[in-house]
Amino acid sequence: MSLRRLPGLALAGSLALVLTACAKGDPAPAAEAAGTTGPRSAIFLHPDGMGANTWMATRLMFVGPDGRLAWDALPRVALYVGPTADAVNQSSNAGATTHAFGVRAKLDSFGMIDGQVPVAASGKAMSLMREAQAAGKKVAVFNSSTLAEPGTGVFLASVPQRKDAAEIVSQVLAARPDIALGGGETHFLPTGVMGRHGEGSREDGRNLVEEAKAAGYTVVFTREELLALPPEAGRVLGLFAHEETFNEVDEDTMREQGLPPFQPQAPRFDEMMAFILERFRGAPNGYFIVGNEEATDNLSGENNAPATLEAAIGADRAIALAVAEAKRDPGLTVIVASDSDNAGLNATSDDLNDPEDLPRPLPRKTAVGSPLSSDNGEPFLTPPDRDGHRIPFYLTWASDSDSAGGLVARGIGPGAVRLEGTIDATEVYKALYLGLFDTHLD
Repeated sequence: MSLRRLPGLALAGSLALVLTACAKGDPAPAAEAAGTTGPRSAIFLHPDGMGANTWMATRLMFVGPDGRLAWDALPRVALYVGPTADAVNQSSNAGATTHAFGVRAKLDSFGMIDGQVPVAASGKAMSLMREAQAAGKKVAVFNSSTLAEPGTGVFLASVPQRKDAAEIVSQVLAARPDIALGGGETHFLPTGVMGRHGEGSREDGRNLVEEAKAAGYTVVFTREELLALPPEAGRVLGLFAHEETFNEVDEDTMREQGLPPFQPQAPRFDEMMAFILERFRGAPNGYFIVGNEEATDNLSGENNAPATLEAAIGADRAIALAVAEAKRDPGLTVIVASDSDNAGLNATSDDLNDPEDLPRPLPRKTAVGSPLSSDNGEPFLTPPDRDGHRIPFYLTWASDSDSAGGLVARGIGPGAVRLEGTIDATEVYKALYLGLFDTHLD
């Protein structure tokens, strides 16, 4: 599948480009330098599995060597170092536990460490989202995967094992977030009960869809239903797929079966972000939003370059919305970070000028045997650079799993002042805490 043939990609970077142009000459927003009045809010966006190398590939594919993404408009930057207590890299659930509690987790943690809910860096035995909720702030989670996925689930649920999806979503619903959007309808319905996207898998007989409605939630199942909701709709639960909202397959399977990267009934990451912002803007006590783009991680694990980068540019569109909101609201902190570099995606033009070294069509593997992704055997071409040249390149993969290197945390707003130099993963929590509560944690 050619990335350049996916629908809508020509306009994918337009919002980011406008935003970047507005950001020139504005390296430090006034909110960082002068303090703020009014409610404090925070947005944490976690494009899972995206190291600096994946951001580079996204930049080359969509805006070119001299273009800039919305991610590039975030003025505060730090190198992110994220070991767990028992590994040099994070798992998604360990990383989320660190982000949600501000403490170093173990690789198998999911809101628990050694079977106990940890005492957070704030001194309270609750996640940052629970603490924000207790302070009267509106809270929301959204995920391109299931609502049991740890990137958002850990902020509202604590379980001994990540695989216990039924218990995770039970706790998410019991926590009563104002808005929860994602996939995983199967985990909300009993075995044998058919939902909008397939059969339920709960073995305890509970129908959480009906429980959510009884608790005052409006439940929606498609992009169209979500976008049709009036602004005055109260609590909202979106269940947009049986499991993930994307098609988790490799490039060959996606091409052979004619599958799109994302399922058409589901809203994209940026659409969910826009929906939440519209309803949280002006919240009297502020708000806390956590979003996890899981497709950038799972699709890179499949070494599916076109789909991974389509997910990445969708995450960048969500970042553009958050940055624009931070420029309107000096009390808003936006932090963007990933806890792992999944599969080691890299862009290169190496040997493209020497057909004897790299013949056409391009091979499926490099000389050392690692997977190579191209545009159906031809190099990808960047959008024009500053001299009008479109530069050929191809993509290589190092593995199909998480690694520890090349991670970057970026941000804007009051809490983002903590992003400087090289930071531990626990600093993400502290930056968000500062943004939400105007309090530094040492």
